[in-house]
Amino acid sequence: MLVTIRVKSPEAARCLIAVEGLLRSTRRWSKLATLCLCARSAGIAAAGLVLCATSTVDVPVSLVKPIPVAASKPDPRIVRLGKLFRSYNCPEPHHIPEYLSAADGYGLDYRLLPAVSIRETLCGIAEKQNNRWGYHPGRQSFPSIEAGIDFVARQLAQNPLYKGKTLQEKLFTYNPRLAYPGEVEQIMRRAD
Repeated sequence: MLVTIRVKSPEAARCLIAVEGLLRSTRRWSKLATLCLCARSAGIAAAGLVLCATSTVDVPVSLVKPIPVAASKPDPRIVRLGKLFRSYNCPEPHHIPEYLSAADGYGLDYRLLPAVSIRETLCGIAEKQNNRWGYHPGRQSFPSIEAGIDFVARQLAQNPLYKGKTLQEKLFTYNPRLAYPGEVEQIMRRAD
């Protein structure tokens, strides 16, 4: 079977012809020359496929069938966290994707870090040095909010002080005031 592909761009055609001529002008065919010709053939075939895929054809409407597309459902947690942050008048940006990514990556409740942020610094209104979670206040800073989210999530999930504990135990370890776990959990419930 012989396939002919016409290259309409004069520059592309000249380039392909020049490469082929250069390879053929050498008296010895090396493996490199063979590979180059194979690559040229593959490139031309790929270009042909692209041209075919982008060309138009008159097809009767009766033969056209719609292609079902699976619609991805938006993550409802995004809306919930957005409402939670707005209800506390938190300044933008809310960093919701970063909170969700950290929660999913470390196996934490997605509401935990936002609730701690609200409780500790009013969502960063009273923050210092990108530390919205009151993590070792005055001694701990982060290069960015995103870095802080990841660091605090990792500590709550993997640090031996927190690992394997219930949510209430983690919160009490985080801030050993008797009322603290209940305060954070109340904020977390507002996200539902």
